[in-house]
Amino acid sequence: MNISQHQSSTLERRMMSRIDAALRINYQIISDEAALRDPYDPNFILPRYFLLLAELDQFDHALKYELQQLNEKDQHIAQILNLFNQKLNLITGALYDSTVQSLLPSPQQVNFSESGFSFYHDQALKTGCHLHVTLSHPDHAFHIAATAQIAYAESTEQGPYRIGAYFVSLHPNDRVKLAACIRQHQQEQASDYNNDATFHPSI
Repeated sequence: MNISQHQSSTLERRMMSRIDAALRINYQIISDEAALRDPYDPNFILPRYFLLLAELDQFDHALKYELQQLNEKDQHIAQILNLFNQKLNLITGALYDSTVQSLLPSPQQVNFSESGFSFYHDQALKTGCHLHVTLSHPDHAFHIAATAQIAYAESTEQGPYRIGAYFVSLHPNDRVKLAACIRQHQQEQASDYNNDATFHPSI
């Protein structure tokens, strides 16, 4: 499987678009050699909730693709199946909110880009060590696994350390998901800013 493996410079990482989001993050410290493996390698311990969400995400993307293909051949049947899909989403969404949500770890603030991420931790992690990490977006924008290397661990006035890391192994399609989420977030921010400027013009 094709996996991008490279180390970007600090300047390049900071120049890339970054956003803050509440993500479910899980990580484990790994060896330098393990950091070069496929992040979905079965030797890595992936949280059960992550596997479930990732599989549901893949199924949803596959279903949308098939509906698009069917729509080109028979719009009527595609419309009927799309309505069934919407109904199923409502039912599963209700079950997810009432049952699954309570079993998941609480999201925490993560700053991320296509090249890396930072988060807060009670203890400092050693600079240069490697992690296997899973990142899950609460609104299902993405559920990805990756390996990363710690770039810094900075103490903060609030107490926790801010840990920064850059990706070592990240699937290209997962990088695309991160980029799409960042782009959507920035577009929403720009839209909110324009709407605010429209309703509150400067005097």
